[in-house]
Amino acid sequence: MKRLIISTGTILLTILVVAWLLPLPAKLTGESGFSTRILDRNGKLLYSVQKEGLKEYLPVDSMPDAAVSALTAVEDRSFYSNYGLSLRGMARALIHNLLAGRVVEGGSTITQQLVRTSLQPKKRGLVYKLREAWLALKITSRFTKEEIIERFLNSAYFGQHAYGLKAAARTYFDKNVADLSLGENALLIGLLNAPGSLNPFKNPSLARERRRVVLDAMKKAGSISAAQHAEAVSEEVRLSHGKVPISAPHFVFWLLDEYGEFIAGKKEVKTTLDLDLQEETERIVQNRLRKLKEKNVTSAAVVVLDAKKGDILAMIGSADYFDSEHDGAVNVTVSARQPGSAMKPFTYALAFTQGMTPATTVSDIETQFFTQDGNPYIPRNYDYGYHGLVRLREALANSYNIAAIKVLERIGVGKLLQFLRDAGISTLSEPAEHYGLALTLGDSEVKLLELARAYGVFARGGETLNLRALLYEPVSSGNRLLDPKVSWLVSDILSSDEARAAEFGMAGPLSFDFPVAAKTGTTRNSRDNWTLGYTPDRIVGVWVGNADNSPMRGTSGITGAGPIFHDAMIAATRDLTRSFFPRPTGIIDRVVCRISGKLPNGLCPATVLEYFISGTEPEDEDDIFQEISIDIRNGMRSGTTCDDKFVKKEIFAVFPPDLKKWALENGWKTPPADFSPLCPRRAQVTGQQNKWMSIARPHPGASFKLDPLIPLINQKITLEATADDSIKEIEWRVNGQKIGISNPPYFRQTMNPKPGKYLIEAVSGDQKDSVRIVVEK
Repeated sequence: MKRLIISTGTILLTILVVAWLLPLPAKLTGESGFSTRILDRNGKLLYSVQKEGLKEYLPVDSMPDAAVSALTAVEDRSFYSNYGLSLRGMARALIHNLLAGRVVEGGSTITQQLVRTSLQPKKRGLVYKLREAWLALKITSRFTKEEIIERFLNSAYFGQHAYGLKAAARTYFDKNVADLSLGENALLIGLLNAPGSLNPFKNPSLARERRRVVLDAMKKAGSISAAQHAEAVSEEVRLSHGKVPISAPHFVFWLLDEYGEFIAGKKEVKTTLDLDLQEETERIVQNRLRKLKEKNVTSAAVVVLDAKKGDILAMIGSADYFDSEHDGAVNVTVSARQPGSAMKPFTYALAFTQGMTPATTVSDIETQFFTQDGNPYIPRNYDYGYHGLVRLREALANSYNIAAIKVLERIGVGKLLQFLRDAGISTLSEPAEHYGLALTLGDSEVKLLELARAYGVFARGGETLNLRALLYEPVSSGNRLLDPKVSWLVSDILSSDEARAAEFGMAGPLSFDFPVAAKTGTTRNSRDNWTLGYTPDRIVGVWVGNADNSPMRGTSGITGAGPIFHDAMIAATRDLTRSFFPRPTGIIDRVVCRISGKLPNGLCPATVLEYFISGTEPEDEDDIFQEISIDIRNGMRSGTTCDDKFVKKEIFAVFPPDLKKWALENGWKTPPADFSPLCPRRAQVTGQQNKWMSIARPHPGASFKLDPLIPLINQKITLEATADDSIKEIEWRVNGQKIGISNPPYFRQTMNPKPGKYLIEAVSGDQKDSVRIVVEK
């Protein structure tokens, strides 16, 4: 037994000796350095990622004393006396972390951090920690403290993909390290704690706070005097302004974040970006923003995509990446913002899949809806006006809010939400009840890059678009979301100057001499302007606003983002054969009445050519414009007993009951309500009355499902009726019980539902209408 113990001990000792004598990993000796050249699609250099001493190496005798003192003061106070490990530091960190209930302090020495930054382990479990400690001991035995400092400050990551102190000085201050001030040295060393969240371009206040922590540690360690400390704390941070040798910085840094593992170790990576188009688009942004400066507009973002391959051809995340005053490093193309009306095309696409057509009409008048919390909600159009009976073509092209909500009400929020997710929108993660009908108005946040990708479903004939950032990636086909005929109808509407003329005019940023489909978006708080558009070959998305979310003044999607979109689309398609959207088989055209969208009856004053998916074209004739007999003696309706010499025929617009008020307010010539007593109808002679009434909402057989997350008291069902002008009051009954009385013009009432079957009745004198509905849990 004793011999076995001695033998085992000998083996273990031998293993330790051999392990001690083995050479250190190449990554720890500085022998594995490399640089990665990131190129555009044509081989032009975008950025060279320098690592582990190549070109950026800085000898220790060239390192500022302030940087070294700051490093040891804040990261490893016992650096010059410890042997690569600090038991006291590890114990102190353990106690502080236990007291805080979370990790608030690390106990690693600079030597241990050198091991970690060099090896970059994916997992840091117990086995790794033992290896880290062992390697720290070996490094301390083989290198001087100065050599360890040199290796660490040349390999450490400072954020912004800058490795080493020299690269960091150039990236953040555009200076040589010898020219750095005490405050600048302290700020750079402070970044090592959390280079992502402390990035001074993105979070200047956090970076200053961390600098203060470093300076406090230096003062406590005796590295600087109280006067030096005070001066450095008050020193203004002056970051570089774009002199770092990098092109398309937002794209490059996004690429390194998204494809870091793939890129790591490669000497050269060719991307899909077109640097010539990128730089031209950057100039377009700068030129257009100068004209918007007085509107409190400081930034813009643009993406350009290849609609056929999914290639990202240009990505501008802000007006100037290095403009720290306006948070220029924030990449708005991948930041969640509210898109406003740029979301509406998806609602209308779903409407067309459900049998509605561009000629289907909807009432764009003042309407009360209820939010998902049960509160009344009256939306407004962007122009604060109402447009009466409008066809869906007009409603989409002119971006009418009320019409869009009514269309979504017919479709269902859940269906739209799933459609948007299937098209590539990742930010809409809540259930449908969270968004409600405002989803079509863009009240929920999306990313510009994802929204541009989602528009690909229209540009590609109903097929989703898969993005590609590297030329090495295969071009992949998407999923079929829409019938090509549906996507063509949307594209035809969005590319029609005539269709949007009422709101945007015939000429403007959305007008081109070749087919371009486009949609604008403006948030109610004036914080975001959008324009998204496409051809069969290119998709362009533009956002205009301020990265700090401050509101703009007097701008909209058409005046803010629109001009940038116009210029960017021309640049993106300049070298292409600009073609029409290919019209698929199964699209037919018909002449319809402009207002009703129905077949002409010889009375409607204006007609238009409209497109339909075969089988959905209208069959009924126009019923808005009617020829009515008038008694010329008093201007009232002529009854059947009237002598022809007292009768004249006139054409009137007879709108549905819910539009009567709007028609009167907007000067439409409406027929008289009453018949002439000089020649009444025979029905009146016998004493019958010309009264009518009907329930408009809910529809017969409608089924409602209660939301378990919303209190019953906040869940309501809207009851609404339409009636003849002679009816001035309607009594509402539910299962025979009176619940209220309503008056014209809308005759509305609400009921608080519980699970069960209900008979809804509207009663006025001898007039009555009823519907049956079901409420489910």
